[in-house]
Amino acid sequence: MKLPETIILQTNQVPNTPEKEVNEIIAIACSKPFQFSAEMERQQSVSQADPTSKKYFLPHKVDISKEELTMNDLDAKKADLESKNLKLEQEIIEKEQTLMILQKAIQTATSDFQAISASHLAAGLAHEIRNPLTTLKGFIQLLKPELQAVGKQEFADVALDEINRANSLLTDYLSVLKPGSSEKRKLSINELAASMIKLFSSEAILKDIEISGEFPGKELYVLADKNAIKQVLVNLLKNAIEAVEGNHNPRASIKLMVSKDRDLVAVSVIDNGGGIDEYSLKKIFSPFYTTKTGGTGMGLAISKQIIDNHGGELSVTTQPFKTIFKFSLPAV
Repeated sequence: MKLPETIILQTNQVPNTPEKEVNEIIAIACSKPFQFSAEMERQQSVSQADPTSKKYFLPHKVDISKEELTMNDLDAKKADLESKNLKLEQEIIEKEQTLMILQKAIQTATSDFQAISASHLAAGLAHEIRNPLTTLKGFIQLLKPELQAVGKQEFADVALDEINRANSLLTDYLSVLKPGSSEKRKLSINELAASMIKLFSSEAILKDIEISGEFPGKELYVLADKNAIKQVLVNLLKNAIEAVEGNHNPRASIKLMVSKDRDLVAVSVIDNGGGIDEYSLKKIFSPFYTTKTGGTGMGLAISKQIIDNHGGELSVTTQPFKTIFKFSLPAV
C-alpha cells in the first residue's frame, strides 16, 4: 500500500458531537488520504466566520517527503561508511607496522644465517684441506732420509715448514670464527692501523699505489682480539689494492682512516678504484661470492663475522672512484 506523501491528522474539537456525525467523519477519513490543503483552510475560515456551525476542525500537519527520507538514509550510510573506512585505515597502518617488523626480522635472520654458514663452510673446508696436508707431511717425512742421503734434505725441510705454516694458518683462520674463543684485550687502534700501513707500504711502492693514514691525535682504544682485527684490516687492504691496480687516472690511492664516532671507534679503508656494481654490492658479504679469478670469496664474509663477534658493524659504500669499507667497534 502506497503511503500518501503528506499525512494530515484531523481532530474533532467540538464537544458532545453526536455519534452519527463522528462515524461519518471516520468513514470519510478511512475512504481517502488525509490532505490538509486549501480545502481544510477554507473549512477553518468558514467555521471561524460562522460560530453557529456544528463542527470545525483544526489541522495537525506532519510533512515527511520521499526526498527527506532518502537523504536521511544516505546520511546514515555515509556515516557508517566513514566509520568503516577509519577502521580500515587503522588496520592498514597496523599491518604496515607488522610488515616492517617482519622485514627487519627476516634481514636479521638472513644475516645470522650467512654468518653461521660462513663459519660452518670454513670449518668444513679447513677439515678437507688438512687431510691431504697430513698425508703429504707423512710422505715427506718418510722420504726425508732418502733426500738427506743425496744431499737434498733442505727440500724436505722447506716442504715440511710450508705444510706446518698452512696448518697454522687454518687454525688461526678458524679461531676467529668462534665467538669468545679468543681473549679480548684493550687494543690501541691508532697503533694497529699505523703498523698495517708499514706492512703494506713496500707492496704499495712496487705497484705504484699511494697509501696513507689519517689518525686522531688522541689514542683510541677498543676491547678486541688483536689478531682478529688485524686479519680484518689485512683483508680490507688487500681488496683495496686489487681494486686500484692499473688505475692510472686518477692515480691509485688508498687511505686508512681512524676516527671517533660517538661511543664507537670507526676504521675506514678508502680506495679510488672503479667501484662496486649493484649486484655485487648486495652479495659482497656472502660466503664464497667473489669476482676475482682464483678468489675464495671468504675474506669479507669472515671479516664481517669477526666484527659481529666483537659487537661492531662492517659496512660498505661505493661510487665511481671512491669505495669505503668501514667497521665500528665500541670504544673503551
